[in-house]
Amino acid sequence: MSETTIALLREDMKGEHQAIIQYLRHAYALGETPEAAEIEGIAREEMRHFHWLADAIVELGGDPTMERPPVDETRDAPSVQMLKDVDLEQQAIDQYRDHIERIDDPKIRRLLSRILHDELVHKGEFAEFAEATDAAPSARLAEVLNQGVQHEYSVVLQYLYHAFMTPDKEPAEEIEDIAINEMQHLGWLAEELFEKGADAKFEHGKLVLTDDIIQNLKADIAIEREVTEDYSEQIPEFTEEDIVALVERIRDHEIDHTAVFQCLLDEAKEQASIETAEPPKDADEPKGPPKPPSVGSLVNRG
Repeated sequence: MSETTIALLREDMKGEHQAIIQYLRHAYALGETPEAAEIEGIAREEMRHFHWLADAIVELGGDPTMERPPVDETRDAPSVQMLKDVDLEQQAIDQYRDHIERIDDPKIRRLLSRILHDELVHKGEFAEFAEATDAAPSARLAEVLNQGVQHEYSVVLQYLYHAFMTPDKEPAEEIEDIAINEMQHLGWLAEELFEKGADAKFEHGKLVLTDDIIQNLKADIAIEREVTEDYSEQIPEFTEEDIVALVERIRDHEIDHTAVFQCLLDEAKEQASIETAEPPKDADEPKGPPKPPSVGSLVNRG
């Protein structure tokens, strides 16, 4: 009978192992959110179950198992992931109930009953998480955040192109640094959309792509001023403090970018005026004596 009990407990260990990994994956996918922290707490409880079951197997003279069934690795909306966890908890509940019926050992039955109680609680918690993460942002919020995504995507491409076309190393690196900062903005806004259950639309707007450094910098200043104004007008619409803080941070970065581009533009104009004022290289070269006429030219004159 102990061999049968050990076999059943090993199956329970496999299920706990599967749950631990699946729940941790789903928690990490949620990022730094209250729900993620709570799911990690559930995973830790499953680790305790795993430990208890292993101890029980050893006491019965068996060997614990480190095997587990395959873990769901698909990427879905948070609410869908939470519902998968509800299903996994239901499978565990059904299995523990079955094993309690099949095992006679009172001590093992009490252990499985204790674990079963936890799984019932976990199932309810995941169901609540599914409802909480299912709420999509308002259409207006999604629209505004996607406007930001489109802007950031556009300027990343535009600024990288301008950096590539800038012959002087130092200003080219400054423009590239700004493009990298805009990539951060793009990531922040996209993550916010995905966390709220909306989609980020990676489509860029019109790009100014020329080989004229001055015209490029003027275009960069214009788009920075435009988006700074847009962000400033949109901030009062937000009611969530984290969104306000995020957009204000991005807006302040854009103000700094404008100042950097203005300095680069002033330097480019100054350099252009110096180059225009310089006389041609051969203008001051002394003229030598006239060359004597060739034989051919004398013949033709005759």
